[in-house]
Amino acid sequence: MRRRDETAFQAFVVERQTMLRRRAFLLCGNWADGDELVQEALARVYVAWPRIATGAETAYTRRTMMNLFLNDQRKRRREVLTDEPPEPATTPHDHDLALTLTALLDDLPEKQRAVLVLRFWEDLTVPQIAECTGVAEGTIKSQISRALHALRDRLAEPPRGAAEVAT
Repeated sequence: MRRRDETAFQAFVVERQTMLRRRAFLLCGNWADGDELVQEALARVYVAWPRIATGAETAYTRRTMMNLFLNDQRKRRREVLTDEPPEPATTPHDHDLALTLTALLDDLPEKQRAVLVLRFWEDLTVPQIAECTGVAEGTIKSQISRALHALRDRLAEPPRGAAEVAT
């Protein structure tokens, strides 16, 4: 890569680092996985930097992150499940804590989660999301609709243990 390109890439990373980390956090649900996603995406963007059109750097990076995230989710589905969960079970008192945005997003399928992040965090339009993900606009609309319906249903659920308190 030429020095001029190297300088432009470094300036892009410095300028967009916080935004990229936040996007990755919302996609992955935690900072560690989000940071790995950003790092992998930036490594790929660095290689492609000379080919990326001026002004398209952010869109190219967004699409790279989405592709990496969705590919990682497909790989994780192939993992072998065990009888024992790796973390302790939550108690009924943890219900309030579980109703955070991240917890709600975790319950969604990865594609629905991705379109919600792009639509409501990135404030992209449906056509922009379709272009970014390579999916038809109708599919994007239905994924957003299903995801919002699932979130509304989850928010409408009474807290665990509420029935015992009421009686």
